[in-house]
This record gives sequence, structure tokens and C-alpha cells, in this order.
Amino acid sequence: MAEGEKTRAEVRTFEYNAKEGVRAVAFIFVLRRIAFPLFVLFLVVVFAAFAVNGVVAGLLCLAIFGGPSLLLWGVISDQGKKVLEYWKR
Repeated sequence: MAEGEKTRAEVRTFEYNAKEGVRAVAFIFVLRRIAFPLFVLFLVVVFAAFAVNGVVAGLLCLAIFGGPSLLLWGVISDQGKKVLEYWKR
């Protein structure tokens, strides 16, 4: 009986490590390939709008790209906390 419980505990630990390892790899992939370039694009577009078209266009551009940036930041920071929690464990 104790042997079976020990085996089940090891399987649960292995499944948890596999799931969190995949999450970490996927997070790093998304961060490097999608999130960072989008943040840079949003930042460049907002600064270009300020520089080329003035304050009103810059504020309008900030209002348009601010929401998606905050949403992207929220998702990335949440996943980042989970990955850091796993790595510290």
C-alpha cells in the first residue's frame, strides 16, 4: 500500500514538473517572439505619433495602443510570476 502511494506521489510530481516546464518554455517563446516585439512596436508608434503629428495625435495613439499594451502586460506578468514561482521551488 505504501509503495503504491509513493509511486502515485512521484507520478504527480513528475506531471507537475512536466506541466510547469512546458509553461516556462512556452512563456519564454511568447515573450521573445511575440510580446517584446509588440511592446517595442507600440512604443515606437506612440513616440512617432508624438514626434511627427504632435501632442493630440500622440495622445490619441496612446489611447488606442494603451489598452492592448496593458492587457499584454497583465498576461505576461501573470505568467511570469507563475514561472518564477516554479523556478524558485
